[in-house]
Amino acid sequence: MKPVRVSSLISILFAAVVALTLSARGAWATPGVCEALGNIEVESTDQPSPTGYATLGAAFADIDNGIYTGAITIDVCGSTTETATAFLSASGAGPASYTGIAISPVGGAWTLSGSVAGVLVDLNGATHVTIDGLNSGGNALTFDNTSATASAATIRFSGDASSNTVQNCTIKGAETGAASGTIVFGTGSSTGNVNDTVTANTITASGTTPVNAIYSAGTAAFPNTVSITNNNIQDYFSATLASSGINVASNSTAWTITGNKFFQSATRTSATAALTHRAINIVTANGGGYTVSNNTVGYASAGGTGTTTYNFTGTSLYRGIEMTVANSPASDVQGNTVTAISLSTTSGLATSPGMFAGISILAGSVNVGTVTGNTIGSSSATGAITVTSAESRPAARRPRSGSSFAGSTPTEPEPTSRSTTTRSVARRPRTRSRSASAARRPR
Repeated sequence: MKPVRVSSLISILFAAVVALTLSARGAWATPGVCEALGNIEVESTDQPSPTGYATLGAAFADIDNGIYTGAITIDVCGSTTETATAFLSASGAGPASYTGIAISPVGGAWTLSGSVAGVLVDLNGATHVTIDGLNSGGNALTFDNTSATASAATIRFSGDASSNTVQNCTIKGAETGAASGTIVFGTGSSTGNVNDTVTANTITASGTTPVNAIYSAGTAAFPNTVSITNNNIQDYFSATLASSGINVASNSTAWTITGNKFFQSATRTSATAALTHRAINIVTANGGGYTVSNNTVGYASAGGTGTTTYNFTGTSLYRGIEMTVANSPASDVQGNTVTAISLSTTSGLATSPGMFAGISILAGSVNVGTVTGNTIGSSSATGAITVTSAESRPAARRPRSGSSFAGSTPTEPEPTSRSTTTRSVARRPRTRSRSASAARRPR
């Protein structure tokens, strides 16, 4: 029998082990290419051999366990059904260690969905995560939490989640609670959720319309500071609760809200009394420095066609943009357009800011139209905004005394009709030169 060298046997055994490992985990791969290992494929600079997972939640669990470290790539290669929250921890929390995570679809239009009574995707302390739906080359990514419960949310930034970006995605939600939203910015413990960006997404309903499309309630000592830019924010509404496209409810400061489109694609009806529905609602008396600019409120589509229509048989009200903010630093409201809205209500509210307001500043220092004028209605046509009420009352007035602003008047007084006729609001606000301390009591 011919002898075989031990070194040769070791080489053969090593090659077999490598072959089996690569067969199980996939060969060395280039990010952005699916290896048919699973709906979710993960690789990193320290572990370039990809692994397949059935769900995003399972992939996040292995990242939290330190299986993948360094710069991590997650390729979405198919649609998933998430049965529980996909929870991603901060780097440095336990064995988790990463410098950044990039998530994007490959090879098609995929949906990560679930009916989770809590949060579908939770970035809990996560940093430098980029979720890019791409929307190019046939690739697209949708996140959809179909749960119509009060605590449901689709994506949440919490626990000091910072420097994260969600872009080019479709994000759907159906939450029914006043203190949640399709996208939520929650509490923090050392910095707040800061430098997060939500941009170029479609944020919409999943069957049931959510109460809030975006909701923020941070921690007083560590307020949330984020950017919401160039999104289509649509079909947020509740017939029994006050609703908002963006609801900055507490403990936030210095947000940038720019270039977004807010609209309803279907008529919204409610018989509930005394609700106020808003596109942008900021209620942070201790937080200032907001930039609200170049947003469009109204129409029934992102293309600027149709009309956002509210038919209230109760005494509900409407605001395009409403702000209660700090005196310092001053906030800015510039270049926004509120138009193509039809409101019918039984309210005859006579006190400021009335049953309809394009821009309402309730408190704080806000520069309104000092750089670029805001348009309420249309500068060239009539009928851009119609407000119908059972009583002849002011539809929109100047801010209450105690609030301050500079520049163009945020809301102009326009009489609504009696129940038999409808008057139109269709003109640009008059420009006034007022200092931030010169606000006076409404007429």
